[in-house]
Amino acid sequence: MGPCHDELHYMLNASTRLVEVPDLVARGAYVVVHAPRLHGRTTWLRGLAAGLAEGGAWAVVRASCRPRGGAAEGASGERALLEAIARAAGEQLPAPLRPPPWPPSYDVRFAGVVLSAWARACPRPLVLLLDDVDLLPRETRASLLTQMRATYEARPRAAPWSVVFCGSEEVQASAVELLGPGSTSLRLPDFTAAQVATLCAEHTEETGQPFRDEAVAQIAAISGGHPWVVNVLAREIVEKLRPPLRQPITAVHVRTAAERLRGAWV
Repeated sequence: MGPCHDELHYMLNASTRLVEVPDLVARGAYVVVHAPRLHGRTTWLRGLAAGLAEGGAWAVVRASCRPRGGAAEGASGERALLEAIARAAGEQLPAPLRPPPWPPSYDVRFAGVVLSAWARACPRPLVLLLDDVDLLPRETRASLLTQMRATYEARPRAAPWSVVFCGSEEVQASAVELLGPGSTSLRLPDFTAAQVATLCAEHTEETGQPFRDEAVAQIAAISGGHPWVVNVLAREIVEKLRPPLRQPITAVHVRTAAERLRGAWV
């Protein structure tokens, strides 16, 4: 699977999910956002980054913590993370906002110092959006979160103004404990029935084929609002069952798709 893209997929605007996060960023909060796998975390984080960058108030960088190759612990793991952040900054920020050259080698204790140096040099408050935090090696993750807590009071000029740590539910409790009282923990919510209806309406707008209300209700009920299941159900209907576009999609189509998928997964 992977993240969704506007030009390829029907999508909800990131601003409709966790609507409070932009305000938390504006207030300088450190935020832990957690959700199960295949819940749209990366897609949501991409949308959040685009929305925050629009106003030009902050230097916004979105980077993945997913290790490249073998997972590295200790100083090498932290170096790899900082290099990933530097690569992302090079791709996402204009030159005046990018980090200054970092030392070719540094002790694991110095990652917070490196980010603080960037915050001091950057003409805008620095906002980091870190995806896949749960995939960091345990020692690297603990070190990063501890250092973020240690530099929190140095904001806005000597530390990142706001950081959003995005990962699985398994790490959220330990992340909040390490970050301390300056942090907020939020779960990326399931789709509501209204949001499922919005996604179905995008199909109708593009093709002219409507979803009947009972079909939308069935998709919401069967999926429980899990974004990946909503997507798989809808794709099974429109790409595999393929009812003629002149016919509306009904609850019967949804139930048939669900049974086919259950058979395939057993």
